[in-house]
Formats: sequence, C-alpha cells, structure tokens
Amino acid sequence: MWVGGGTAVPHQSTNPPIHQSSIRGSALIVVLWVIGLMGLLVGSFAFDAHLESRITSYYRKRTRATALAESGIEVGKLLMLKMEKVDPKAEVPAGEDDDPWYAPARQLEATGAVHQELALGEGTVVLDIVTEQALRSVNHLKKEEEWEPVLAVVGVPEEMWPELIEAFLDWTDPDDEARVDGAETEDYYKTLDPPYRARNGDLYSVDELLSIKGFTRAIVYGGALDPESEDPVMITAGGLSGLLTVFGDPKINVNAAPYNVLLTLPSGARNDGDLVAEDIVEERAGTSNIYGVVEDNFFTGDADMFGRMPSLNEAERRDYVTAEPASLYYRITARGRVNNVTRTISCVVKNNGGTLSYLQWTEEE
Repeated sequence: MWVGGGTAVPHQSTNPPIHQSSIRGSALIVVLWVIGLMGLLVGSFAFDAHLESRITSYYRKRTRATALAESGIEVGKLLMLKMEKVDPKAEVPAGEDDDPWYAPARQLEATGAVHQELALGEGTVVLDIVTEQALRSVNHLKKEEEWEPVLAVVGVPEEMWPELIEAFLDWTDPDDEARVDGAETEDYYKTLDPPYRARNGDLYSVDELLSIKGFTRAIVYGGALDPESEDPVMITAGGLSGLLTVFGDPKINVNAAPYNVLLTLPSGARNDGDLVAEDIVEERAGTSNIYGVVEDNFFTGDADMFGRMPSLNEAERRDYVTAEPASLYYRITARGRVNNVTRTISCVVKNNGGTLSYLQWTEEE
C-alpha cells in the first residue's frame, strides 16, 4: 500500500503467531481425552461382561439348584412309596441293610417324619418329609379352649382372643348370625372395599385367615403387631402359619409334632400343657446305647403312647393326640443348593395306599 510518496510498508497481521509448542500441547490434550474416553468405554465393556458373566453363572447355578430340588421331590416320593412295604415294628429283613432307602423309609413309616441330606455332584439336597398331622388342623379348632393355647403360643395378647376366635367361628360356621365379637357377611365383610362374603365353611388354606376380621399378616406370619409403637408386641416368627394346616386329622401325631405345636394342646383340668409337651419330647427322643448308636424310641401306637405317658391323661387328650403311623397327608420339602444359590420346592401330597396325588405345590428361592 502506498502512503503519499513514501515507500511501501508490508501489511502485518494483528493475530499473534502460532508456535509449534501450542500445537503440540493441543494435540496432547486431544490424545488424553481420547485415551480417557477409550478407557471409560473399555471399563464399561469389561463391567458389562463381568456382570453378564455373574448373571449367567447365577442362572446356571439356579437351574442346577432347581434340578436338585426336583430330584429331592422324586426321592421323597420314592421313600413314601417304599414306606408302604415297611413294618417298623418288625426286625430288619435280610438284605435291606444294603438298601440306602430302607432306614429313612422305616423312620418315615414309624414316626411320620424324616430328614435327609444328600450330596449330588457340585450341590446338595436337603429333604424333609413330615406328616401334616404334625400340625394342628385349623378346620377342627371349633372351641374356644382349643384356640386359646394356639394364640398364646405365638404371642397374641389375651385381650385380642375373643374377637379372633369368634370371627373365625363365624367365618366357618354355616349360618349368617354374627357372634358378639365376631363378624358375618352383612354386618362386616360387605362393608369392606372391595366387599366379599364369609366362607361359611372350612378354610381352603391357612392363608385364608387373612380374610377373617382381626387376623393381620403379623398374626398369621409373624412380626410386630404394631410397628409404629415404641414397644411393639412381637408375634413368634412364622405366626399361626407355622402351627396350622388345612389337611389331615384333628389329632396331632406326637412322634412328628414339633415342641411349639405340642404346646397348643388344650391344657386340661390340671393346666399342665407345658409339662406335657416337655414330657413328650423327652420320652420320644432317641437314646444312645453302649456303642453310641441311637436306638429308636418312638411311640409305636396309641396304647404305647398312653402307657408310657401317664401325664398325657388319656381321658382329657385322647381326642387330640395319636401315635398311630397311618397318615394320608404329607409335606415334602426339598432344598437344592449349589454354592450360595438355593431353590426350594414344597408340596403337599395325599398318599392313598401308595397312590400319590399332589394337593399343593410351591417354589421359592
């Protein structure tokens, strides 16, 4: 550009010069960002792969545990069929010592219960078979004095007993006339949202207790009666569901019943329910001989039971207890375990002379 008559001056940019060091620094930053992003992507892929591997491993173990539980159910069916041919009062037949299933089948026939732990491959099966007569038959609890020890055992406060007992009796009796502390369809159940009708008959399942006025989840399954309270009343773990069944006979099988179920026997005139339960458990316990082998000490029948247990008082409790081995209903529970993964299958079967039919089937983790 010419200015007047002077010499030409070259045009100079106002932008600062770009140095090589600045370019290299920018490139380094870009590279670091790219490396960081690639690291995040690789880490994400590795985490996903690890997670998928763990999920796949879990489901593989879960499938194996389910198969083990199903195998346990089949073993249970085998034992139930085999016990039909066993006489627990007779000597062990020749050759049966080599049969791994003879001893548990004999115990099941004699006592109404058996426990087995079996190692299969990488896992284990825990099998329990017990007669439903080891529990109280809820549909045969028809009197106030029969319900009271049941509610007492699980820890229901005594002031709640009249309402619970009368509500249950109204639910199961055939009429629609409510008791003083009870409830029937017209005066209570129709006022609920949604409304429903009282059964007016036997319960189909123990869970049905939840439909009856006053029977909360805590009472039926255990837990705090009032969680908001500063000092909540706790119902025994398992609640009433751990004591009751809708299958079977009104009499408890004293060979198989657990201690807390024996505590639900009516106390009788002498109010000795706790002592009787302790006596039964102590008397039926197997005793070790001089060789350290546990010998059978189960009751062989009602005559044997009352003969060895005068504290039972046959006149007061003959309608509530039995030691006869015959039973129609059994619960088979099989737990398959592979490492830390467990699957449980439980079923109630009816054993009609060696013909088994399923009445209930549940599966859970």
